[in-house]
Amino acid sequence: MRPFRAAVESTGHSIYWTDTTGTIEYVNPAFEEQTGFSAEEAIGSNANILQSGVHGDLFYERLWDTILSGDVWQGEIINERKSGERYVVKQTISPITDDEGDITRFVAVNEDVSDLREAQERVERERDRFADLFDAVPVPLVLTHLEQDDPVIKQANQAFRDKFGFTGRELGGASLDRLIVDDADTAEAQEINDRLTQGERARREVTRQAADGEYRTFILNATPLDGERDELLATYIDITDRKQLEDELRDRTEELQDFANVVSHDLRNPLNVAKGHVDLIAAESDNPQIERIQNAHARMEELIENILMLASQGETIDETEPVSLDDCVSRTWKTVATQGADLEIETEQTVAADENRLRQLFGNLFRNAIEHGGNDVTITVGDLNNGFYVADDGSGIRAEERDQVFEAGHTSSETGTGLGLSIVKEIADAHNWTVSATDSSEGGARFEITGVQ
Repeated sequence: MRPFRAAVESTGHSIYWTDTTGTIEYVNPAFEEQTGFSAEEAIGSNANILQSGVHGDLFYERLWDTILSGDVWQGEIINERKSGERYVVKQTISPITDDEGDITRFVAVNEDVSDLREAQERVERERDRFADLFDAVPVPLVLTHLEQDDPVIKQANQAFRDKFGFTGRELGGASLDRLIVDDADTAEAQEINDRLTQGERARREVTRQAADGEYRTFILNATPLDGERDELLATYIDITDRKQLEDELRDRTEELQDFANVVSHDLRNPLNVAKGHVDLIAAESDNPQIERIQNAHARMEELIENILMLASQGETIDETEPVSLDDCVSRTWKTVATQGADLEIETEQTVAADENRLRQLFGNLFRNAIEHGGNDVTITVGDLNNGFYVADDGSGIRAEERDQVFEAGHTSSETGTGLGLSIVKEIADAHNWTVSATDSSEGGARFEITGVQ
């Protein structure tokens, strides 16, 4: 018995045995360390000194029924140390029998699994927290794993279930593609799966049928998790309404352009006739009223040009080319009625732009400077760190008006159309540039265009 006793006393697990009534007859040192009870305190006491009160009478009745019938009982049990601290053990209680087969005592082996149980509970809490966060996201999310290149659903959030009309029971373990991909889109879905199989991210505009039967457009973002190729997170961002608005805006823009073209055509014809007759009269008469008529005609012509420009400027510029600012400014200057104004070019940079619309921008800024600064104004075009500026030495812009000058229809001149600077802003926006108004070093107006590449 000595080797057996040495083994029992050396083991790291708490071991004790009791008689058939539950009275403790022996405890090993690990028992003392685990429970806080010394051998003298434990031996002779009932094993119920370890009970924590967590388990009810039925729990212990079933335990005793098992071991008294000669079977081994195994399970987790929450006990209490002498200090009152609770702990969790994985316990095995085995009946010991004599030569006649009668039960003489019970041996209990206890492995403290408190840390493991705490870790499991922490994992469960994190899992529940993740599930709550997953469901709280308003965008449809689905977590899948690839089985032979087929995305099989592991978890889908509430937004996904609502959007596509499935219950959690229907989704678990089902093929994502078989549920929401139409036959016509199978090849596209396979292409996405091939990319994901290679560990690449996939972003694609797709069409899927929603719960109400309507086909809607989504931006699908699918990402392999933690660099693994078999577990994926996919999001479906519904852009159907946005695309409809874009289509409507595109249609309205086209209608506006058509309307502007028709109006300008219908206005140009009688205007050209009127200008021709005035020129004939001017050749035969020096009546001072003729100049006023000619100025009115010029303003009408400028209005027509501005309307056409304004109708087209809202379009985003998709293609640009390298444009020399020096050359662009020089060519634009030649097309503007500059009167006695002077131009100073202090730039040699090249920018990426649509040259025709950039010339419109410069032309409108030049005309604005002459209109407000007078025929003898000096206009300077120079460089900024991330763009360029157009400045003059005229009367400048009052501080309270600088945020309003780019609004369509705003003008401080009796002869101005109020469209020139709004067109400048439209052209800048189309290039993804920013335009702002401030003072020049000479006290006039300075327009800075930034964000230029």
